[in-house]
Amino acid sequence: MTIFSPERSLRFRYLLGLGVIALLVTASYMTMQRVISEQRNYARLISLASHQSGLANRIAYFATLMVTTEDDVELNVARAQVGQAINKMRSANRVLRDGSAEQGIPRVESEGLELVYEDPVAGLDLALDRFLERARALYDMDKGDLGLGSAPYVFLITYGPHAMDPMFEAAVDEYERIGNRAILSIERLELGIWIAALCTLILEALIIFRPLERRIHEAVSSLKRTVSELKDTRERLIAAQQLAMVGDWQWDEGSDRLSWSLQTYRIFGISPEGFEPTPDNTMQLIHPDDRGACLAAIARAREGLTPVWFECRLIQPDGQERLVYQQVVARRGSDDRLLGVSGVVHDITERKELSRRLEKLSENVPGFLFQYRLLPDGSSRFPYCSPGIRDLFGVRPEQIREDATPAFAAFHHKDVERVLNKLQTSSRDLSIWRDQFRAVHPALGTVWVEGHATPERLSDGGTRWHGYIWDITDRKRTEDQIRKLALFDPLTGLANRRLLRDRMEHAVATSRRTCSIGAVLMLDLDNFKSLNDTQGHDAGDALLIEVGRRLRDNVRDSDTIARLGGDEFVAVLESLGTDLAEARAQASKIAEKIRSALIQPYRIGDKNQAHQTSASIGVTLFGWRDMKVDDLLRQADIGMFEAKESGRNRICFFTDARQAAINSRNSMLQALKGALQNDELCLYYQPQISISGELIGAEALLRWLPPDGDLIPPEDFIPLAEETGLILMIGEWVMAQVCQDLTLMARHDLPPDFSVAINISPRQFSDATLASKIRDVIRSNGVCTGSLKLELTESSLFMDLEHAGKVMEELRAMGIGIELDDFGTGYSSLSALKSLPIDALKLDRTLVQGIMDDGRGRAILRAAVAMAKALSLKVIAEGVETREQHLRLVEEGCDLFQGYLFARPMPLDSFVAHLDDGGWPFRTNPEEVERTSGSHPPADVIRGSCSLA
Repeated sequence: MTIFSPERSLRFRYLLGLGVIALLVTASYMTMQRVISEQRNYARLISLASHQSGLANRIAYFATLMVTTEDDVELNVARAQVGQAINKMRSANRVLRDGSAEQGIPRVESEGLELVYEDPVAGLDLALDRFLERARALYDMDKGDLGLGSAPYVFLITYGPHAMDPMFEAAVDEYERIGNRAILSIERLELGIWIAALCTLILEALIIFRPLERRIHEAVSSLKRTVSELKDTRERLIAAQQLAMVGDWQWDEGSDRLSWSLQTYRIFGISPEGFEPTPDNTMQLIHPDDRGACLAAIARAREGLTPVWFECRLIQPDGQERLVYQQVVARRGSDDRLLGVSGVVHDITERKELSRRLEKLSENVPGFLFQYRLLPDGSSRFPYCSPGIRDLFGVRPEQIREDATPAFAAFHHKDVERVLNKLQTSSRDLSIWRDQFRAVHPALGTVWVEGHATPERLSDGGTRWHGYIWDITDRKRTEDQIRKLALFDPLTGLANRRLLRDRMEHAVATSRRTCSIGAVLMLDLDNFKSLNDTQGHDAGDALLIEVGRRLRDNVRDSDTIARLGGDEFVAVLESLGTDLAEARAQASKIAEKIRSALIQPYRIGDKNQAHQTSASIGVTLFGWRDMKVDDLLRQADIGMFEAKESGRNRICFFTDARQAAINSRNSMLQALKGALQNDELCLYYQPQISISGELIGAEALLRWLPPDGDLIPPEDFIPLAEETGLILMIGEWVMAQVCQDLTLMARHDLPPDFSVAINISPRQFSDATLASKIRDVIRSNGVCTGSLKLELTESSLFMDLEHAGKVMEELRAMGIGIELDDFGTGYSSLSALKSLPIDALKLDRTLVQGIMDDGRGRAILRAAVAMAKALSLKVIAEGVETREQHLRLVEEGCDLFQGYLFARPMPLDSFVAHLDDGGWPFRTNPEEVERTSGSHPPADVIRGSCSLA
């Protein structure tokens, strides 16, 4: 006895097989859902990561708007957009790193992502924090602090869009790799399930099919009865699929029956139980104003073979108005007889409202939004474009809705090919399209625009982009202006120092490659400062502009003219020939041409005043030996310096001899600085004697005694100290040292009214704080002011008589005596001498030595003494070396004497030793004088001074 009957056994096996298949199908469905879910999740991750790049560019764009706009409203809108973009980027980064259950985004971890985000040098987390920190800093800045040179803005423009995009792309690539690996593993599982299902089906076919064959034969007759009913349904479903059904309806010609899908009822806002769809009832639900167009569209569909689409408004029973999009198509039999009409209805109320809002928004946003489609056949169109395209391209949106040719016709002809190539690349790789190009507006002319768009592949093989294009003409103009400011002199328009170096490096490299010789000319205007001082800086600027123009007019187009600053210019002449002599001659010819052009009269200023100037030009050649840019500029500068020293308005070529002289000068300058620090300077004192031979004072003379070298004559280092300003430090040291030495001398037997004369250089005397410095030194050493005398040269006094008189009055008020040194070598004015508070005139040694030569020398000396006596001034004669000179000077009325006849300059210890030994009063010995005067160096070598006089 069997437990199961055949029918039960068959049923059991059938149910078991179905159960297994159901389990496998369920597993396959769940696996597919898992694949779809994973794809969706990772698609969200990738989209979110890609979106960050757009946000970075959005921040950069609105940051540019913030720093360039002058409108407060526009500034606030831009600032708000920057703030929103910052918050969105931070939120997006948190979701990417931590996931979001609400958004269906998983938390993803991998070594690749950790490297991309957490790398301590180039990690995206660090870069994003830095970028958002600069964006926040710019967002918080006041309008007055905003500018193209502000550090946050420069960082956002240069670092943001250009440096962070590769990081975002790296993150997107990593998410794609992770997603692909996850989906691949699921797909492998699905493959296994499919194989299992296939095996099960084979098994089912062997176990179940044969028993079922008889029963299927019995069921065929029953199924035929239902085929007719299912056929109509199948045709309707196929038609609906062809029309991309949302809500569908079908009207039958023979029965005049109208049927709706459930979704159609919902769109019309009607319950299927309480409404019978008929053509008349349906037409009552159409807005009265749209019924005619609706009927006309259906009539066209019945008569034609292609679908007809139209928009119309519905009035739902509750009074709500909805906008729908409908497509209708006629169904015809094999004999072309009309069977009925099928239609699809789509509620586009929200989409239209969104489109309207988008249009409104686009009107207030610079640029325009667009949707661009590239068809498989190569044609293209703009299905959507906001009205802003008229402002940039001069094209209306409806002109390009079906054909994009008018839009591309507005592109600059030099940019069209590049833009199209980038679009092809974006279509092929589905990479984000971004570009900057020019458009030619019919009224506005050429404008610069920038565009970004994201592509997607369509089912027909075409590509569709959603993007945004905006005007960057002002930004481009600003960038050009910044570049010009960075490379060109703003006053003359000539190259600045930075561009000059670049051009010189290129010229040197070209000369080396082509074996040609070039030249560098350094020019400096003569006496330019006097023009600024007398006529003002506006006149000076006008002169510099005209000089720049003349320089450009007198060189070739291939040559470079630059302004280094002030009145200093440089000309770089290339390709003067391959022969050194020929190149030198060419350079000299061009330099002379420039010199002649610059010496011509100038008409400058509002009054068109005439002005004359000249230029000193230094020239050096390059290309015949390896030289660096700095060395060439230095050599040209040396040549220019020599031209100025030679009398100005000259051209001098650089020479090695001049370089050696400058090197020697620099070496001496460094040694002199070291001498002041290492106590290598000292003071010698030369006595000053009265007519009776009594000691009444001394002159402090500067000496430089290097520890490992010979004595350096003062005339070698004093002019250098005066020129470099080191004389100020030396003069302060001399003043302090004399006061200290006076303190030591006071311990010995000094004559009454003894004083020390100190030479003051012209540069010291021009110091407005000279009197206060002397007062401070005297007070700190406790020296009586009557024991000091200052010797001033004629050049110090007569350079600025008003300043000289003021300073001398201050010194006299302190009780300090003032002597006019080296009298007879300058061009003194008697009236000037009369107005200045001077105590004594010191006759220059040339007058003293000339007293014995001829009558003219004696006459000059006699006149000088007479002038001094007329002004009640004492007369001091220096350089007295013979008894005859002394006697003649006494006869002429000199009061004090100084020279080898009485004593040589001596260090402090020797001087005080003479005091202690009673070495004074002096009694001259003619034989001793003659012997010493022939065995010692001339006085102008041994005697030193801390001034240039």
